[in-house]
Amino acid sequence: MPQLRVRHIARNVLFNWLGTLANMAVGFFFAPFILHRLGDAAYGVWVLAISVVGYLGLMDLGLQSSVLRFVSKGHTTGDHEGSSEAISAALWVRLQIGAVCLVLSVGLAAIFPLWFKVPPALASDARKAILLIGLTTVIGMTFGVASAVLSALNRYDLQNYVGLTQTAIRVMGVVYALRTGHGIISIAFCELIAIIVSSALLLYTAHRLYPELRVKLQKPKRETLRKLWVYSSYAFLTTIAVQLVYQADNLVVGAFVSATAVTYYAIGNSLCRYASQIVGSIGGSFVPAASTYEAAGDTAGLLALFRNGTRATIMVSLPILITLVVRGRTFISLWMGPQYAQSSGTVLIILCTALFFSFANRTAASIAYGVEKHKASALWAISEGVTNLILSVVLVRWYGIYGVALGTMIPSLIVHVVFWPRYISKLVGLSAFEVIWNVWAPMFLAGVPFVIASYAMAAFPVHNLTIFFIQVLATLPVYFLAVAFIFRGYVRQQVVPRIRSLLFTSAH
Repeated sequence: MPQLRVRHIARNVLFNWLGTLANMAVGFFFAPFILHRLGDAAYGVWVLAISVVGYLGLMDLGLQSSVLRFVSKGHTTGDHEGSSEAISAALWVRLQIGAVCLVLSVGLAAIFPLWFKVPPALASDARKAILLIGLTTVIGMTFGVASAVLSALNRYDLQNYVGLTQTAIRVMGVVYALRTGHGIISIAFCELIAIIVSSALLLYTAHRLYPELRVKLQKPKRETLRKLWVYSSYAFLTTIAVQLVYQADNLVVGAFVSATAVTYYAIGNSLCRYASQIVGSIGGSFVPAASTYEAAGDTAGLLALFRNGTRATIMVSLPILITLVVRGRTFISLWMGPQYAQSSGTVLIILCTALFFSFANRTAASIAYGVEKHKASALWAISEGVTNLILSVVLVRWYGIYGVALGTMIPSLIVHVVFWPRYISKLVGLSAFEVIWNVWAPMFLAGVPFVIASYAMAAFPVHNLTIFFIQVLATLPVYFLAVAFIFRGYVRQQVVPRIRSLLFTSAH
């Protein structure tokens, strides 16, 4: 890959990482605070409320990805009129969708205590919280087109600055609300204030970066709507699949077990979500890069992006997943409390099993989106989501929250082990065998010594999270030395000369 392009991609990945790690840090330290302030039942109701309203995000219809695609293309080619038409059409559609979502929020608030096993004392608060979360979702979805503009222009740095501002406002508000004895209604109100401020910042920033954009709130041309829908329809299916995979589990637990059980499931699931955010911050930067290679007819660049991107993704995700599987129960005990270690830890292990292969295919998914070949992947994703929901409903009756986790794991393994290696081979000219043997296998092999080291380290007692993280950091060199040994040819030819050049330059 051209050096400048590699640096540009690396810069985007870095800023995505920084934003993601900041949000994860907040979530990590914030979750125990909220849980212990609210209690198991109220926390479970809060998670259920977010999960239910989260389905309103499906009303986006995949327009976010369409805006990113066509604004990026229009800005690159100088077709500012085309960019303006795309963003105007998306905003016009979203304003109407937002009105529908507000009506649906009222309906969800009315039936929420009837659908789920919500303690009567929390029913009224749950209804009000859902109305506030619904309004927050509508504002974020409507003005999210500005965020897509920043992504299209590869200004992930500014996008993350706005995100950090939103997070800071939310954290300060929630801490004050809980410390003064307020509950889930106040938390929902803090979320609303934070999204209003961040939306205003996004609109201002997008206008300053791309002043040629002209937004017109009028009915768009039929051709523009058709163009947006052709691209976004399959992104919409993928969004549905993501909602089914990540949100349906909490709803199944809440409907068939209890609101308190949602807390135990959500703890294990949240750690998987954090890991997904880290990996997603890498893969998201590959979409515009893949689009650029495909437009230039650079098949070699596309293949290199797949190889290097997949290896980088696995290199980052593998030690995280291994640590969660081997030492997840210990971590949860120190993080949330020993009463959650067994149940939440088992859920975590089951869910992480599927993530090993899901993360290995994250770069492939980004490339599929970048070259507009995401139709088949969207259909497989929706099949995975529907199967996940059906299996979870069936297995929860026999195995409780573990059955819900198994319902998520089984279809994910099938899709990511059987479908994706064969599909990406058609896009980059690499056989499915080569994908598994030459791209995946060396990285997974490098993780074996780290597994052994993690089990050995687990034999030493640990009494707080600081010691736990020190132990993990102490075992990480084992993993990176294994990676360096397996790729010793690349290290000798590419990495060592760059280090020498850097040291030589610094010396002078």
